[in-house]
Amino acid sequence: KAQRQHDAATAAAQRWEAAEPAPADHPYLAKKGVHAHGTRVESDGFLIVPMRDTNGKLWNIERINPANFKDKKGLLGGRRTGLYYSIGKPKGVLIVCEGFATGASIHEATGDAVAVAFNAGNLREVAQALHSKYPRLRLILAADDDAFTDGNPGITKATEAAKAVGGYLTKPHFSGERNDKETDFNDLHQQAGLDAVKACIEAAAPVAQAPAFPPLEGADDGG
Repeated sequence: KAQRQHDAATAAAQRWEAAEPAPADHPYLAKKGVHAHGTRVESDGFLIVPMRDTNGKLWNIERINPANFKDKKGLLGGRRTGLYYSIGKPKGVLIVCEGFATGASIHEATGDAVAVAFNAGNLREVAQALHSKYPRLRLILAADDDAFTDGNPGITKATEAAKAVGGYLTKPHFSGERNDKETDFNDLHQQAGLDAVKACIEAAAPVAQAPAFPPLEGADDGG
């Protein structure tokens, strides 16, 4: 396993160096309505996002398919746990979220530093690693609201991460009609603008005091 991770890290470094700065009109960035924030693009058009540890070591890259945005993969055998992509420099606050576009929207809305953990299962490891490195920073877990998925993994994993580091928790609040594709802060950005994203981040609460999230309309509330 260690050898596979080492080989993937070597390949990631070579591919990162060979890649070009991502253009503003890259299909993924244009669709998501966000800036490149230091990402790069390979010769085949794939957007690449570096995955680093708290020491800045590059271990892996996430490759985003310009023709199928759900196709996001790291390098085979590469490390993922505890790795993240940072946007901005922390000044008292650091926001941890899942995806790159989500993090870009949050940073553009607030100016705060963001750590992109790449998936819900990695939120806790990233939050703990960052808390160990920056114990005085206020960590905010910006959850995806997977309200249409059993168990709502976005909220569940973000809550676990916030509890583990004594952090804060928030989620996107959508107004009006909402479809099952609208789950994260980039979706909120596109639906209601950056001010709506900023308001949700500012409303983050200590996880132990976070209000119970209301059930979906029509759900059985036990009443």
